[in-house]
Amino acid sequence: MALDIIDLYLSATSVVSGGVTTASTTVSTPTVKRFASTVIIGNISGGVTTILATAFRNDSGTLLPAGGLTVPTSSGYYNLFVNGILQLGGMSTLTNTSLVVNSALILGVSVVIEVVNLTAATTSTSTHNLTVATTIHS
Repeated sequence: MALDIIDLYLSATSVVSGGVTTASTTVSTPTVKRFASTVIIGNISGGVTTILATAFRNDSGTLLPAGGLTVPTSSGYYNLFVNGILQLGGMSTLTNTSLVVNSALILGVSVVIEVVNLTAATTSTSTHNLTVATTIHS
């Protein structure tokens, strides 16, 4: 006599309900550096003023090394002040080695560069109130 195997077949249906809530907080932190110099006769040539990094002092009064100027990142910017007056954007070019002003400045004027770089950090927290209901059909 041959044996027959009986298989149990059940189907199940599951329903997921509820949702997931995510809260994000972004904190933007500025890093500000200032550099000061005075225009001397060797800075002016051909209607342009070029001041090398080595002619600038930082906030603590220390002379900068060659290549010591800070250039803004893609999320930063710089302000140029000549004799305390904020200059329009596009009048100057800042590199880590020099500041080039697209005009001849007067000898003895003070030049201050303010560089602001922004760093953003985002934290996210997710909470859920999901429930699963499963029904087994026979």
